[in-house]
Amino acid sequence: MKFNHLIGLLVAFAIVVPMVSASSIGSENSEAVDLMQKNESVARAGYTITQGETDYHGYYVSPGTSSFSVDLNWFTDDHSLKLGIIRPDGSLYGYYHDDDGDDNLKGRIYLTINNPTSGSWTFSVYGEDVTGTWPYAISMG
Repeated sequence: MKFNHLIGLLVAFAIVVPMVSASSIGSENSEAVDLMQKNESVARAGYTITQGETDYHGYYVSPGTSSFSVDLNWFTDDHSLKLGIIRPDGSLYGYYHDDDGDDNLKGRIYLTINNPTSGSWTFSVYGEDVTGTWPYAISMG
């Protein structure tokens, strides 16, 4: 899909809606946009990011939680984002990229955290290779 066509779709479908599954910590880039996918389905993005920008999101894990999933999706392999995960005690859980070691970008990071520590986890989304302003969605749960 041509970038200009996608930008036109983003502008046409921009709707301000809060994300239900993730809370934003200090990120002012929160507006929902609908993106037409190659298979003609529509995906909803709730945030935007630019080159070199870092957005922070939080998720509270209740005591006794056996696992939770993190899904960061920016809907194209034309850009690259990096996901940082910080435990409630402030230690780094890890950094993740959208490839699985084969140098093929996926446009999405999805992982499951098993036996997580209870408390407030922090997720940083970094615009590693982004042209202009690009939408993304993040959910935890």
